[in-house]
Amino acid sequence: MLRRSRPEVLAERPVVALPPCGGKTLRMRTFKILTAAATIAVLAGGTAVAQQTATDNGTDANGPITILKNMQAEPNGVRVEVDGRHIENLQMADYSDITGSVHPGTNSMTVRWNGPLQKLNFKIAYAPTRNNFKTVLLVQGDASKDAALRQAGSRTMSFTIPG
Repeated sequence: MLRRSRPEVLAERPVVALPPCGGKTLRMRTFKILTAAATIAVLAGGTAVAQQTATDNGTDANGPITILKNMQAEPNGVRVEVDGRHIENLQMADYSDITGSVHPGTNSMTVRWNGPLQKLNFKIAYAPTRNNFKTVLLVQGDASKDAALRQAGSRTMSFTIPG
């Protein structure tokens, strides 16, 4: 429990005394208000209330999102197209937001390479809501098992975005 200092002690220290508020300090009153606000936010649904509707290009942070996740860096000359639209050169392991390039239903993806590859290792994932990703296409290839990767070539695959 917090005590109120005597007036002579307050004069010695550069501390501001908080006025009593029904036997409690201003700090306790603020704590109660913040606690009540947090409780209301939880009861109101927390993050579910923050869900946004998708825009025309579908890139809202909380709305539907589709990503291309490259899990392995590739040499120059690897190119990815989704529905005929250039998306990514898989030169490093990273994520690309491809939400604006896909549509609900069947989509096609073409991977082209202009020289021998060791591996292909990437996926496309779709999330109807924030952090709720499901893999819709997984591409894994190894040159030791797949002779087509040992020379220039391409592959076309289909995947479906729910909706």
